[in-house]
Amino acid sequence: MQTKVNNATNKKLIIATTIGSIFEIFDFIAFVFLTPILAEVFFPQGLNNKAVWFTYLTIAISYLLRPVGGIILGHLGDKYGRKSVFTISILLMSLPSLVIGLLPTYAQIGYFATALLIIMRILQGFSVGGEVPGSITYIAEKFKSANYFFACAWLTFGANFAVATGSQGIKLLTTYTSPEFMHSIGWRLPFLFGSLLTIIGFYIRRSISESEAYQEIQKQKQINKIPLVELFKNYRYPIISGILLSIIVSLTTSIFHVFLPTLFVTYYHFELSQTAGISAVGAITMACASLLFAYLVKFINPITILRVSLLGLVGIFTAIALEIINLGQIDKLYLWVIIISFVLAGVNGLFFAILADLFPTTIRYSGIAVCYNFAYILGAGITPLWTSSIMEITQSYHLIIMVCLSIATISLLNTFNIKKLTNYAG
Repeated sequence: MQTKVNNATNKKLIIATTIGSIFEIFDFIAFVFLTPILAEVFFPQGLNNKAVWFTYLTIAISYLLRPVGGIILGHLGDKYGRKSVFTISILLMSLPSLVIGLLPTYAQIGYFATALLIIMRILQGFSVGGEVPGSITYIAEKFKSANYFFACAWLTFGANFAVATGSQGIKLLTTYTSPEFMHSIGWRLPFLFGSLLTIIGFYIRRSISESEAYQEIQKQKQINKIPLVELFKNYRYPIISGILLSIIVSLTTSIFHVFLPTLFVTYYHFELSQTAGISAVGAITMACASLLFAYLVKFINPITILRVSLLGLVGIFTAIALEIINLGQIDKLYLWVIIISFVLAGVNGLFFAILADLFPTTIRYSGIAVCYNFAYILGAGITPLWTSSIMEITQSYHLIIMVCLSIATISLLNTFNIKKLTNYAG
């Protein structure tokens, strides 16, 4: 009976945390896919293509606010507890999405609608910065006595599952409804659905208990008054290692799941209908493979899995750079996105748990937040700018692959640092 209770509790904990990672990506996908409509709805018609650019700018602003939210919420999570902060963070993500889904349009209230949209995106970026690090911290500490690698990998599964289902769901919505419907009601539905999902997550989180690791440092009165000072004073090397570990995941997934297929439509004249499924196929592959590699930690040292996966990426990127592998055909692009997604899953399925192991309980939330958010700005936030610039100047993807190769090589060397900083024996 006790085992059944524990299993039910564990499932509840994983669901409560995974919902946050699902929403984070679902909201991003919804905003990106609906950008042309949002540009028309929230900006004056006279701006034409500039309206789309301004809409993308709201995404960039949201990304830039993530480290700020991560630092502040991480600090609060280390000082006052994981449960309270990451329960509030999911509510902070939910309310702006709900407001966006209910906002009046530019035609109704003018630039006030535009301002409200930007403010809501700022609030979302702030809260997302603390949401995922809070989930990682909580899950890693709650499942420390079990295979916490596998438990943390469900967050990865949720994020990639959201990419696949979100992109396809919005595609179906826009395909099988009229433009009039999408401009009036249809664009609101994904945001309203997302807010409902996170509100459910909030109510689940209200009933969970604080992590035992945090309760222990409370009892021993080891809470830092200013965790961030301790973090940046004594844990600079773990921060650097954590960013290098995270950036290969954010960079590779953003390039191969989103931006490279999109750029190929423009520069290699692929059909959008041909490339539309690449994101979903890559995401599903990585979601399932991440769980597999995380489970294998029971039998194989995580350092070994990391190194084999990164060696695989170095080999693939080298072959692409040397034109041994050609991505210029749609069937080959699909094939290699699937292969790269599977190989990258050896990192993606493990790096959340490893981030948790790089820092002690007293500053863990803050440490993960700094590493995760700065890596995702560098690896994903500015990626569309430099990848599109390279394609525009060179009409080739090879310099983009060289950047991937360089980061993969640095990440491989970084595993020696990770081995020293953790207690892994590999």
